[in-house]
Amino acid sequence: MKRNLLTAALVSCLILSGSVQAQSLESSFEFLKLPVAAHSSSLGGRVVSVYDASPALFVANPALLSANGARLLGLNAMTWFSGTTVAGAQFSDLFDERSHYAFNARYVSYGKMKETTADGTVTGTFTAKDIAVGATWAYMLTDNLSGGVTGNLITSRYGSMTSVAIGVDLGLLYNAPDKGISIGLAATNLGGQIKAFENTFQKLPFDICAGITWQPEHAPLRFTVSMDNLTRWDAKDFYFADDARKGFGEILKRHISLGVDLNLTDRFYIAYGCNLRNREELAEKGSKGFTGMTIGTGLRIGRIMFDISYGKYQVSESSLICNFGFNI
Repeated sequence: MKRNLLTAALVSCLILSGSVQAQSLESSFEFLKLPVAAHSSSLGGRVVSVYDASPALFVANPALLSANGARLLGLNAMTWFSGTTVAGAQFSDLFDERSHYAFNARYVSYGKMKETTADGTVTGTFTAKDIAVGATWAYMLTDNLSGGVTGNLITSRYGSMTSVAIGVDLGLLYNAPDKGISIGLAATNLGGQIKAFENTFQKLPFDICAGITWQPEHAPLRFTVSMDNLTRWDAKDFYFADDARKGFGEILKRHISLGVDLNLTDRFYIAYGCNLRNREELAEKGSKGFTGMTIGTGLRIGRIMFDISYGKYQVSESSLICNFGFNI
């Protein structure tokens, strides 16, 4: 049975990382890479520099929590593979005039799987799921600079097997509204496992992301450039076709995503993004089409916030990400 549960765990990791990227299973809890904020996703990927009030943007960069007001409740959901459930919740509030706190939860269920013996005899079914719960603190270090930290308790349970880890996310944000510029930097998933499947310990999917967002004066457009995987600069860290070039330029391309917001009013936006890595690695040979591109929109009505994005995050199908927020 344990062999079958380990297979299920590996399959789950492959679903979340391998079908999109040529990345070895050197890290566990790959579900932490799934997008949470629809606005961030519609701008191309892991955006850490968009200074907007939102129930979910701080999950990518804890310092972005400083943009939120008082008592904001958020829910998120994502369409994924058939039979899976991807959802989450957030709550944030002011602690004082310079600091904020928040809680968030992420949940991925892979549904029921067959349980078999070593000779293939079906003995029943079991479930597989991943859960992460976190607490965030953000503080305005200066009028333009804020910092944040998130502590996460992360668990995976596949049948009778359980893995547990402690993770930490760190973030900084420089925001100069008079210049129309915000710059973000985040280091996510520091930490490690405290309990592993059959004592086979693996790393968390550590990442460093950076980004800059700029809005020209008197223009309804806002531009964002983001970079992730800043600790990975070897060609073997990414997927390349057998005949593809693997020079520095091609590797650099796999770190960059581009996005633009069209702010039609203070309460309504349309966003478009392109993740250059996904565009290269998910495209069918000879035809890229909409691959790697994302689009989304958001609406603010009174106390209610709603964001939705559409994009392709794995080979077989596209996904919708929805966020709902409410000022309590």
